[in-house]
Amino acid sequence: METADTLNKALNSSLGVFLISDPGGTALYANQATEKRTGFSIGEIIGKTPGKLWGGQMPRSFYNKLWATIGDKQVPFVATVTNVRKDKARYPELMAIAPIIKKGEKTPEYFIAFEMNHLEGKAKRERFEREFQKVFSKKGALNDEERLRYILQTLGSKHAAPNMEGKSLPEIFRETLVGPFEERFRARKEDHALILAAQTDPKQFQTLYNKYRHTIFVYFMRHAQGNVEIAEDLAQDTFYRALRYLENFRLTNASYGTYLLRVAHNVLINYFRKKQFLSLIDETIADKTVSEVCHLSEDTLWQAPNLLATERKVLSMKYQEGFSVHEIATMLGKSENAVKLLLSRARKKLRSSLMG
Repeated sequence: METADTLNKALNSSLGVFLISDPGGTALYANQATEKRTGFSIGEIIGKTPGKLWGGQMPRSFYNKLWATIGDKQVPFVATVTNVRKDKARYPELMAIAPIIKKGEKTPEYFIAFEMNHLEGKAKRERFEREFQKVFSKKGALNDEERLRYILQTLGSKHAAPNMEGKSLPEIFRETLVGPFEERFRARKEDHALILAAQTDPKQFQTLYNKYRHTIFVYFMRHAQGNVEIAEDLAQDTFYRALRYLENFRLTNASYGTYLLRVAHNVLINYFRKKQFLSLIDETIADKTVSEVCHLSEDTLWQAPNLLATERKVLSMKYQEGFSVHEIATMLGKSENAVKLLLSRARKKLRSSLMG
């Protein structure tokens, strides 16, 4: 655990981008410099191909040569490339990629990638290219502990390399960097499989419902003052909306549970707005049932022609935005009695308009 914390701290203090991918190019680990340099969050990067996020700007022949070098020949590759940030800004970058092969194995377990924008001057960049090629070549003279020190020093880390305790570089990467990130994003990865299944067969949505029902129900119980019936209704509404838009849903940097909580938040806001709206109808229409006027839209009420602008404003603040009389009085610079009088007059005018 100490080794993991030390290595993470060292990599996250680095000036240069450091990224670990699987043999197919899918990102498994990225340091904080990657996030700052590309504009993509760590959550957006992990599980994606960097070439599709901020790369892909070079000719096809360039990428053919890259994969032939690191994949077929299994030797390091260094080149200056054009990348594009999340905000669409293009920038040049000195990129270096090397295969990491466990001793006794024939194929890479990981690829590591450096992006060295902090290196200034042609001489420094040329020296970096020579050293990188030498350090990560098959016949490199450095052992894995020396390679780790080289990685941190070259990236401009402010911290020293941790004690590797006799482990190989692939083992250190797996235990201290890749493994913790896999655990961190496990729920998202599991959800991705469940979502794909449900998009193919909507009946499979039941699995997602069973997984997150309790979480969503508890969320509403906290905001419905323990009213089980209301919490159940709002939870069902949340899952109904989620199922309705499931076909177009794309998992990004959060689990499906996080997405459902966002939907639940919107459902809750709509619930309270509707509650305020119905309370206005109750106060306004004394001799009509709610069912007789519930078809009226909020716009119908706010735009009643006999309302003054100030009356319309206090109605909106009270029943649309949910402010108390005291809060409205403070914001409008009026007394509470004046606000109450405005609300009373406005409700009478609405009654007259609706009874019309």
